[in-house]
Amino acid sequence: MNKPTFEQFEKAICQRNPILADRLQQGLPQTRIRQLLQRAQVEGEIKPIVDLFMWKNGSDLDPSLTIDEATLFPQSYYIFMDFEFMLSHFKMHKTWSRYQPPFMEVAGRCFPLFWDGDVNWIAVDLDASAHGRVVVIEKRADKLVREAYVSFDEFLRDAIRANEDNNKLTCF
Repeated sequence: MNKPTFEQFEKAICQRNPILADRLQQGLPQTRIRQLLQRAQVEGEIKPIVDLFMWKNGSDLDPSLTIDEATLFPQSYYIFMDFEFMLSHFKMHKTWSRYQPPFMEVAGRCFPLFWDGDVNWIAVDLDASAHGRVVVIEKRADKLVREAYVSFDEFLRDAIRANEDNNKLTCF
């Protein structure tokens, strides 16, 4: 199977959601991303994080957008915030784990990539043995973390398909 690319993803987004496509922010330099990850002690399988935020640094969102215009994924609430915002959520999970024991499972292990604007995230598992699997963190679900995709490539492939078909991600 062909390796999915961010160019394919962007093309699919442009076709389905040109308003959001115009609001995707320029990506960050790899050195800056790695520097901030190192400073925050984010370790493990960081390649998906670096690749995503080198491609684009989130979306420039404002209240004039509907949720359909603000999300990269059809029929979804998940938005693409900038790297430093998602890094702050990574740090927040560590803080929460002190007071909410279920968050011990994600603290320092799962890096949020997309956020629903509330208490749910699509994240990458940093554990090297997980090989970049993508998980969904759902604070109000019976189980805080569930595997969504076995790899970031599988996630990206599904995100392209969802935009081309104007249909939900299969993890939902």
